[in-house]
Amino acid sequence: MKLFVNDLTVIDSSVAYVDRGIVGESWIVDLQLVGNLNDESMVLDFGLVKKQIKSLIDQLVDHCLIVPSQNPSISFEKSSTNTWVKNSFNRKASFYVRGPEQAFCFIDTSCIDVDVISKYLERAIHPQLPSNVQEISIKLREEQIDEPFYHYSHGLKKHTGNCQRIAHGHRSRIRVFKNGQLDRQLQSYWAERWQDIYIATEEDINLSKPSDPTREFDLDRNIYTCYESLQGYFEIILPRERVEVVNVDSTVEQLASYIAAQLAELNPNQKIEVQAFEGVGKGAIAEATFIRE
Repeated sequence: MKLFVNDLTVIDSSVAYVDRGIVGESWIVDLQLVGNLNDESMVLDFGLVKKQIKSLIDQLVDHCLIVPSQNPSISFEKSSTNTWVKNSFNRKASFYVRGPEQAFCFIDTSCIDVDVISKYLERAIHPQLPSNVQEISIKLREEQIDEPFYHYSHGLKKHTGNCQRIAHGHRSRIRVFKNGQLDRQLQSYWAERWQDIYIATEEDINLSKPSDPTREFDLDRNIYTCYESLQGYFEIILPRERVEVVNVDSTVEQLASYIAAQLAELNPNQKIEVQAFEGVGKGAIAEATFIRE
C-alpha cells in the first residue's frame, strides 16, 4: 500500500553552491510511504505524518546552510558551538560562515541538488518510522513561477526560532505595481538586483579584522557581518557585490517597505506597491510614493 502527502511542508534554506556561493532556496516537499497496514488499517496516520516527518525535515535541513562536505573547494571545522565553513572556488562565490553546528547541514557529496537532499532525508528519516513502513520517497520541487523572482539569504538575530541563523534563505517571486498596474519592468529590475543576494543589516556589520581562518578576506572588498542571538554567535563574510546592506531588520515586512521606498525614489510622483514574497505563498505588501516638485 502507498500513502502520499503532497505539499507536506516548504524547506527554506541556503545552499553552499561552490560556483554560485551562498544561495537562498525554497522547495515544496511531496512525500510517499510504502508499507503494510497497521492495526488501525493505516500505513501511518496522516496526523503523525504531518507532525513527525515534518518535524524531522525541519530539524535536518530547514533554515540552515546546506554544505557539500566532499567538495575540495569547501573547508570546514565542526563543533557544537563553533562550526565554520569556507568556500575558495573563486572570488565571486567565496564565503565564510560561522555559527553553532545546528545552523549547518553537512551532506557527504561534492555537489548539492534536490536529489541529493531527498536521498539524505530518506536515509535519515526512514529509521525513525514504524516497522510497517517499508519505503519512504521524498521529492523536492521548486514553486512554478512565471514572473520575475530572486534568491536571497539572510539572518534575523532577534528571532526566537531558526530564522536567527545567519545563512538561511528563500526563492521568492516579486510583484510591483505602479499606479495600480503590474509593472514587469520594475519587477525584472529588482529580481536582477537581488539575484543570489545576501541581505545584511547595517548595525550588524563589523569593521574589525576577522581572525583565522579568514585572513584572506580583505575587508575593502568583502563585508563582514556578525551578531549574537539566542542560539549563539554567528559570522558571515561575503564579497561586497553579493551583499545589499539595509538599515532595517531583514524581515519580509521591512524588506517590502525597503523595496517600495527604493523603487518610489527611482519613479518620483508615482504610487508604488510591492508584494514581496518570503519563499512560497507568503509575504508582505508595502506602498510608497516619492514626491518631487
